Amino acid sequence: MTIADLEHFRNLLLERQNNVVQWLASPENAGQEEIDKVQNLLTEIKDALERVEHKEYGVCAVCEGEIEHHRLEIQPTAQICLECISQQERNQLEEELFLASKIHRALLPQTVVHIDGFDLAVKSLAARIVGGDYYDFFTGGRSARIVIADAMGKGLPAGLLMSNIQGALKILADEIESPSQLVTRINRWLCRNVPVTKFVSFVCIALDSGANQTSRLLMANAGHCPPIIVRKGGAIELLEPTGGVLGVHEQFVFSECAHQLQSGDLLVLYTDGVTDAENGKGEMFGDNRLLQFLSSHPATEPNQLVSLLMTEIDSFAGRKELSDDLTIIALRRQ
Repeated sequence: MTIADLEHFRNLLLERQNNVVQWLASPENAGQEEIDKVQNLLTEIKDALERVEHKEYGVCAVCEGEIEHHRLEIQPTAQICLECISQQERNQLEEELFLASKIHRALLPQTVVHIDGFDLAVKSLAARIVGGDYYDFFTGGRSARIVIADAMGKGLPAGLLMSNIQGALKILADEIESPSQLVTRINRWLCRNVPVTKFVSFVCIALDSGANQTSRLLMANAGHCPPIIVRKGGAIELLEPTGGVLGVHEQFVFSECAHQLQSGDLLVLYTDGVTDAENGKGEMFGDNRLLQFLSSHPATEPNQLVSLLMTEIDSFAGRKELSDDLTIIALRRQ
């Protein structure tokens, strides 16, 4: 484990310790058994901090191998790697992961929303039981807003980070309509609440429906894959980032860019699980294949387009399992 890793887990443990100490100061409606469990947890955290200081943290007490980092993100006091845990502990962990998966999927929209003037299709798949991709739609204001995000890493740690982003968005989106202002507030919140070793790429797009089959598009892009506009005639436009990824620096400034969507134009948002999909030779699907596919399907309706793109990616990769979380959103102006 590197010095940077040790410092990250030290900060994570100190944060947990602070939360436990605060709870113990006023354990409202808690019984003695619950208080005893929390005090035991506090002891485990202090022991883990000592292991960090002696550079013994993250070493399995059974096989002396390295404990998986994603396990330590979830349970930073763990002293045994997944290969060495008992069957009973493994069963309990699987139950917790299954529950986490249900919670994560519940955070995503359960139905495809209706946005006036657009046909819309979505596909989102997790590479592990829990994914780090997130998307959502906010249609209550003057414009419809679409967000798509990708947390660093995969599995439960990324999923937990994204659940926090989702919670912050549900609060802030009601009071902030501007994409750049919303991204700025989310970045500030993330920098203040999550260790700096975590970051999130993020796009917020606001769509206004016009009376003459024209929509104005406003976008703020925090280091995410460029959304793609496919014009009715097949021309391609990439909407490049307007600022850095979230969670790195609290003072990052995010700007907006504006575009027009005419009748028949297609907008595609995606996460890097699309372009980073690998085949058996270690080759990536890549930006060029994605752009070639989209330019050759300028008139395909969104549901069929997403289905065909998934088939194209699966055929290229030559395997069923994903190497990374994958999300695709396709909207066509009617």
